Amino acid sequence: MSKIRFADRMNNIPFSPSLAIIKRIRELRQKGVEIINFGTREDTPTNAKSAVIQYLKKEAASAYTDTRGTPELREAIAYKLKADNGLVVDPDTEIVAAVGGKQGVLSALLTLVDQGDEVLLEDPGWLSFEPMVRMVGATPIPIPIFEENGFKLDVDDLRKRITPNSRVLVLCDPHNPTGRMLDRSDLQTIAEFVQQHDLLVIMDEAYERFTYDGQKHVSMASLEGMWERTISIQSASKIYNMYGWRVGWVVADKIFLEKIQAINSHSITCPTSFAQAGVAEALRNSMGFGDISIAQLMQNHQLQRDTLVNGLRSIPGVTCELPMGAFFAFPNFKKFDLNSEELSTYLLENAGVATWAGSFFGDQGEGYLRLVFNSPIPEIELGVEKMAKSLSEL
Repeated sequence: MSKIRFADRMNNIPFSPSLAIIKRIRELRQKGVEIINFGTREDTPTNAKSAVIQYLKKEAASAYTDTRGTPELREAIAYKLKADNGLVVDPDTEIVAAVGGKQGVLSALLTLVDQGDEVLLEDPGWLSFEPMVRMVGATPIPIPIFEENGFKLDVDDLRKRITPNSRVLVLCDPHNPTGRMLDRSDLQTIAEFVQQHDLLVIMDEAYERFTYDGQKHVSMASLEGMWERTISIQSASKIYNMYGWRVGWVVADKIFLEKIQAINSHSITCPTSFAQAGVAEALRNSMGFGDISIAQLMQNHQLQRDTLVNGLRSIPGVTCELPMGAFFAFPNFKKFDLNSEELSTYLLENAGVATWAGSFFGDQGEGYLRLVFNSPIPEIELGVEKMAKSLSEL
């Protein structure tokens, strides 16, 4: 057999580094090692699970759905958009269901950019954005965001890196991995820059429900002049703990969604039918996760956040911005003589604490670790205690 030639694009598409951590955690647990993984999830709403069971009893349960998603799902999304995001949309033409938010981002990029176009990305930023930009043949342009500025995107840094080839700005807010939130004033400043330079925006809003200290998420598409420039990506994965259900949605003007719908018709066909039924039920009628209300869940998360951040700040040599959204802390460990990947491995092997290296999220993430704080308080406290002990031994 002759040597297989792979597509050139694969030279720049690495396997997700997070999977190596997951594999190592599994190996250690199989050996009986207790691992504190800052990543416990709440349950999916009970009524959503019941809706799936009922859907599967129908004769047509195995049929394809509309590529846009079922009418019931799109109508439920439209209701949610009006209530949560201040967006009044046509469920027939301005919503398209996706196989999770990630697939929605990829379809949006396929729709908007060509080879030679540049896509502006926050650095650090979600680790899949840069590979997806390369997959569609465009060039990722990292825009650094800094701890001393609360990890907020500064338009002066955008201005330094914009070129005639700049086409799209990708934002994630609340932000993964830092937990930063942009307020209305921040977004308005970015929106003015975007309009001035004739850019388009892909806005990842996966963590929109997770906000603290009275903060409220603002959708870029709701700002004046931005509806026609913004493709909003939302998902049931985070807001209803439906990670494996793989249902998200793309919200935009119909001129964008006609193209995205065409892409989806030749790729995913449609999201899983019964998963759509469960998500529609959650959007219509779920007030929380299992037996806990959304308001109580956010109160719990805020206490978990405060416990983790205060614990991290008590460790000599560690600084940590207070995250205002999502469920991530992004502490600074630059005073230790290990890079972030080495430090993450050290803490896993020596303290039994699982973290993600900040360098996974871009060059600006070097020297940081990402920790998820939606774990029980005693587990967070024990994890910080173990980290502090191991770090003191370096």
